[in-house]
Amino acid sequence: MKKLIFIGIVMMAIALIVVACTYGLRSGDYILWTNEVRYDELDGLHPIEENGLWGFICTATREMVIEPQFAWANRSSDGLAFVRGVEGREYQTGYIDLTGNLIIPLPMIYQGSQFSEGLAFVRGIEGEEGQTGYIDLTGNLAIPLPDGAILFGARFSEGLAFIRGVEGRDDLTGYIDLVGNLVIPIPTAIVAHDFSDGFAAIIKREWDYNEPALAVGLPGPYIFIDRAGQNVFGREFGSVGVFRDGLAIVTLDNGNSIFIDTKGQNAFRREFRAAFGFEGDYADVTLLNGSRVRINRSGRVVR
Repeated sequence: MKKLIFIGIVMMAIALIVVACTYGLRSGDYILWTNEVRYDELDGLHPIEENGLWGFICTATREMVIEPQFAWANRSSDGLAFVRGVEGREYQTGYIDLTGNLIIPLPMIYQGSQFSEGLAFVRGIEGEEGQTGYIDLTGNLAIPLPDGAILFGARFSEGLAFIRGVEGRDDLTGYIDLVGNLVIPIPTAIVAHDFSDGFAAIIKREWDYNEPALAVGLPGPYIFIDRAGQNVFGREFGSVGVFRDGLAIVTLDNGNSIFIDTKGQNAFRREFRAAFGFEGDYADVTLLNGSRVRINRSGRVVR
């Protein structure tokens, strides 16, 4: 009887960890990680490296939940995270769930992204054929892409995902649709954000193949494109956020921030020293005089 009670307590503890890691942080809960990249929609597990091996901490509790044991690991999404087994343990490679169980074994895969809209980009080990493209939640290759020709693929958003071809294959760079057609070719794009509200921010210039793939936080100038690939606002910004409910935060040449609307205009006709995205009807901003206040969707200070 005591043994059964003990097992029950252990199972309950595991369930609580899973619930906390799955639902502990959602949009509006911000964590500033050590690489100085701010994420606002974390899902469950965040990879952490110790002594050359990767494990996971829970984003809700920041406690280690999967001990470092992998050669590489990616952040989780949709309750799954890609891991690559160390040499000799390639069988550990694939997508694990929030408790560390291998759900989608992919021993021939070298790189795996986060799932989004039911798809995740994977790239096979060099020399392996038929292993590059986007897989579905069952591990099937739903969108095959040319082996050895794709440097990386970003996540799908609004039915589009950015991919970059390897050196010499700029013709494969741009946004693909859900069947793999290159619908927005942008051979000179080095950074391309997710589409949101029908817009995506990109940086256009010659790609340096010595830079890490999917470099985050590269300085602009950024432009916004629409689903036709056109520069919709006809202007550039120093840094940008994504559109949400018709508004996006951008920085100007003077370093100040503004909220722009879907016409590219200063929605509130004022500048801020700093601004954070709206959560519901309110957003936190720092005024030019240094005061930290909250504004509503009319741009008026409410506290």
